[in-house]
Amino acid sequence: MMYGFRLSDSQCWGIQPGQETGEWADEFARLLGLEPLQGLADKTIRLERFPPASVSDDGHPRAPHGYAGEGWQVRRSPFLEIWRHRDVREIVCGLHETQDFNQVRAQMRCALFPVYDAIVRRGGLPLHGALVEREGRGVLLIGKSGVGKSTACRRLPLRWDVLGDDLALAVRRPGGGFAAHPLPTWSAVGPNLEKCAWDIRRGVHLSAVFFLTQAVEDVILPAGRAMATVVLADAAMTIFESVRVHEHSLEKKLLGGNAFANAAAMAKSVPTYILRLSLTGQFWEKIEEVLEKGDSSLLQLNARGLKSA
Repeated sequence: MMYGFRLSDSQCWGIQPGQETGEWADEFARLLGLEPLQGLADKTIRLERFPPASVSDDGHPRAPHGYAGEGWQVRRSPFLEIWRHRDVREIVCGLHETQDFNQVRAQMRCALFPVYDAIVRRGGLPLHGALVEREGRGVLLIGKSGVGKSTACRRLPLRWDVLGDDLALAVRRPGGGFAAHPLPTWSAVGPNLEKCAWDIRRGVHLSAVFFLTQAVEDVILPAGRAMATVVLADAAMTIFESVRVHEHSLEKKLLGGNAFANAAAMAKSVPTYILRLSLTGQFWEKIEEVLEKGDSSLLQLNARGLKSA
């Protein structure tokens, strides 16, 4: 049985378990909210269980276990290998044998690398940020670890829907603009933790991006396009660094260049703001007013905040 999901860029992905990876694939599918695929996938990640690959006498990687031929390219992490071949439609994800749950969780995180890579090639970005929604409008809260993304998500009232508080995929919509999809908060995934799930299939129109900083009072300011580009690109490369899939230096440089170009396009297409976030204010009301009235509301909002202070 193959699991599958379709993103808002119209690309359909299949997750195909091998003979020894059925249980791993079932849990992976549960975390991502996947269902059995109906129809054909544009790209397929095939999950296999085999030991770390050896190299041939000339230093080139051998074909992955169960496959033949030369010309394979492999990216390695400590817990898995990702194999590609220009004449093979499937992307082979070779899982190393382990009984350690933390390593299994790391495998699942790294197994999404082909999705991230393809999204960047199609103009999108994986992002370190929280994805929230209100009335069909998606909002990304971007910030480094510890700035308060998860705390802000917990403080949102019921009229807001928190889709994910750590990772998200921003993809180009065929009709223009961007949509965002949630990804698992991997630190919340564990054998003794509550069974959480994040529906990667659920895409929402991206209406705004807010860059979080800590402050005494809630204030929203417009973010310059140059600043937004740099922060978005950094939030994307943080994801690639976290999956720890080793690449050649040239490929990494090209990836970074593509991510920067996509970040610039997103900063031009999606309104971006700086949100100075306090611990007690009702920051969501300021976000709601900006979503309704745009930049014209910022002067009034900030003046109101200064007056109340």
